[in-house]
Amino acid sequence: MCVRHGADIVGFVVDYPRPVPWNLSVQRAGELIKSAPDSAKTCVVTGGQTDKILRIAREIMPDYLQLHYGETLEDTVYTCERLGELGIRVIKALSPDLPDLEQAAAKFSAAGIYALLLDPRTPDNAAGHAGTADFAAYEKVKRAASCPVILAGGITPANVREAIIQTGAPVIDLMTGVESSPGVKDEATVVELFGALPKRNT
Repeated sequence: MCVRHGADIVGFVVDYPRPVPWNLSVQRAGELIKSAPDSAKTCVVTGGQTDKILRIAREIMPDYLQLHYGETLEDTVYTCERLGELGIRVIKALSPDLPDLEQAAAKFSAAGIYALLLDPRTPDNAAGHAGTADFAAYEKVKRAASCPVILAGGITPANVREAIIQTGAPVIDLMTGVESSPGVKDEATVVELFGALPKRNT
C-alpha cells in the first residue's frame, strides 16, 4: 500500500533490542521483504550487537540497514565494511540531543555509511511518541556531514511540506505520523501525506 502511493523505501523494524510495537521476527521480515514491489527499496531497522546485526542482514538481504541503537563509531565502520561486501548500504541514526552532534555527524558520515538519519526517537523513548523534527539541528548535521541526511520526527500530512521546504531534506522517514495505531499504517493518511509533498524538480 505504501509503495503504491509513493514510498521509495519500505522499512521493517527487526529484532530491536527494546520492546516496540513495530518489532518483527527475522523470519517475518524476510517474508515481507521478498514480497515488496520491485519499484521500492527495502530497509531493516535494528541495533545492538554487531554479530546479530550482520546475521540479520545476511539472512534477509535488504537494500539498506538502519543502525538505531547507539552503535559506536568503530562498530559502525566494521558493519559498513562487512555489509558493503554484500551490497547493503548503512544508515546511521543520530539524536538531535547529542551534546557533540556536529562532531558525531562528521565522524559517522566519514565512516562509510550511505546516510545519516536525524531522529528524536532514541532507544530510551523507542516505543513512545516520536517527538518533533528539529530543523535547527538538521541544518547543523547537514553542514557537518559528507553524506545525505534523512529527516525524521513526527512528520504528518499537516507539516510535511513545511519540513521539506525548510530543510531541503532529500529523504524523509515516516512512521507514527501515518499510523492509525502503533504498527498500523492508515491508507487515507498515507495518501494525504504524499499528496502534500512539494513537487519535485525534473
